[in-house]
Parts: sequence; C-alpha cells; structure tokens
Amino acid sequence: MLNNVPDILSLKDLTKTLQIGRNSALYLVQNNIIPACKIMGKWRIIKEDLIEYIRHT
Repeated sequence: MLNNVPDILSLKDLTKTLQIGRNSALYLVQNNIIPACKIMGKWRIIKEDLIEYIRHT
C-alpha cells in the first residue's frame, strides 16, 4: 500500500496522495485528524499515520 509514497511526507505529498486541496490537508493536520508535527516550520507526516487514517475512513 502506498509504495511510491515517502516514509515521511510533506504537506504537498499529503495533498497529492489523498488528492485533496492544501486547505483540506491543513485542516487534517492542524486538528490532529492525521498526526503531524512541524519541523523547521514545515509539516511532516509519518507514512504509517497516513495509512492508519486511510484505514479508518
């Protein structure tokens, strides 16, 4: 599942993978629907957390 997706995703990677807009991706990470953290001002999402989100939606 998601073999071509990096292990740590940027917000842009998240939008491409889920085929959603930037505002929707920001909503998901800012509201901890998909766990993420900011590193040097940029959102980072662990691939396993994204997979878990997909499994439960």
